[in-house]
Amino acid sequence: MVCGVQMDPRISDKPVSFTIAIIGGGFSGTILASKLLPGVTRVVLIERGGCPGRGVAYSTHLAGHLLNVRAQDMSALADDPSHFLHWAREHYNDQVQPNDYLPRRVYGKYVESILCEAIEGNPGRFEWKRDEVFSISPAEGGATIFLKSGCRIHAEAVVLALGNFPPNDPIPARRNEYSRRFVPNPWSVGALEEIDPESSVLLIGSGLTSVDAAISLRSRGFLGKVHMLSRHGLLPQTHRLTGQWPVRWDDPATRRVGSLLRLIRTEVAKAERQNDDWRAVIDSMRPFAQSIWRSLPQQERRRFLRHLRPYWDVHRHRVAPKIGKLLETEMAQGRLEVHGGRIIEYREHGDSVEVSYRKRSTGESKTLRTDYVINCTGPENDCRKMKSPLLSDLLNRKLVRPDPLFLGLDTADNGALLDADGVPSDFLYTVGPLRKGTLWETTAVPEIGGQLSKLASHLLSRFAREWSENLASEQAAVPA
Repeated sequence: MVCGVQMDPRISDKPVSFTIAIIGGGFSGTILASKLLPGVTRVVLIERGGCPGRGVAYSTHLAGHLLNVRAQDMSALADDPSHFLHWAREHYNDQVQPNDYLPRRVYGKYVESILCEAIEGNPGRFEWKRDEVFSISPAEGGATIFLKSGCRIHAEAVVLALGNFPPNDPIPARRNEYSRRFVPNPWSVGALEEIDPESSVLLIGSGLTSVDAAISLRSRGFLGKVHMLSRHGLLPQTHRLTGQWPVRWDDPATRRVGSLLRLIRTEVAKAERQNDDWRAVIDSMRPFAQSIWRSLPQQERRRFLRHLRPYWDVHRHRVAPKIGKLLETEMAQGRLEVHGGRIIEYREHGDSVEVSYRKRSTGESKTLRTDYVINCTGPENDCRKMKSPLLSDLLNRKLVRPDPLFLGLDTADNGALLDADGVPSDFLYTVGPLRKGTLWETTAVPEIGGQLSKLASHLLSRFAREWSENLASEQAAVPA
């Protein structure tokens, strides 16, 4: 039983007789499953966690963890832009407005409801496996998937919808791997439970993960001071209502980082003269961000990552106005302090931690002494460093390869994974953050939603074609 829906053992005759396995039950895997169910006889969703649709992002139970995108822009269905807004009014609060930023836990229920509806409408085609995949091997007509439980699944296509990976340790020289003073991942179960509410903490990182961790701490009654330390000391900017800004982002100037930056600054200056601000300009780039990234030569992409990425992240990935106001209040009251610099030493004492860093603005050495340190550096992108038995196995057997910038895995335009020789797989695909090196903007719902529609369309049309060809071949083989 999944989402309260009892599986029906009967199989409809309408869909083509193929199995598609999806590894990962977060937003990407769940919505992709719902799109595939009407067209194939079997969709297997494999997820080691709890209920589908949640993932890390939407599994939070805290009302203070808000979406970073307005309700009107959070539809999971690309062909129905108002779907989430209407659902939220019906199932959450009938007063929800288009510009509201709703709790993430509400969105998790929304995603789950889409899958439930697809299961009810296509009985007998969905299978939920609460398990972990450790290996995938090519097999005749597709692949064999090996599960930790000992089970095996054969599928004609496998989609990796693995979402974001936990952060890696930003302090490799730490001696005590199991220190109770250091929290390696704020999203792991029970990660913040042992932190004394009267203590002080240092969050390594000052992006969205740190903001979430700070909200989690305060919701648990944490009264102490929160420090954030990142190389640039930048907090995410806050959303604000703006007008529509008309810019042609297909200009040849966008193919060089320097000229692109000059173009942005020029447009921001124009916006300010018209009583608007930079948000309108950045938001106007969003529909073109992937095409801009793909038009950049590899050297220019590296230049962007080296010099501009932190500034892009805090301006592009903003927080809800309520969260922005909370951060301002915390800083004004001295309960939150943000530092910019590079960590140079980490020392643990019996009841505290000392972290020394070189201040970005002056180069001088500074030391922070707190009771706890929490790693909030954000998701790991380099697949060589990810602690994933499955990815390690696929890389070792050369079935996949990292993208040139080590932001994820290398893929073809349709999401097929490339092997070590650059050949697109005929059975292995991916969606979401693992395509970051190819698409850059591939972590938010609007962009991933478009990916899911394209991949579902590709898989369904491919298998419908193969089914027709197989049927025609069988009929031709029958004697007259």
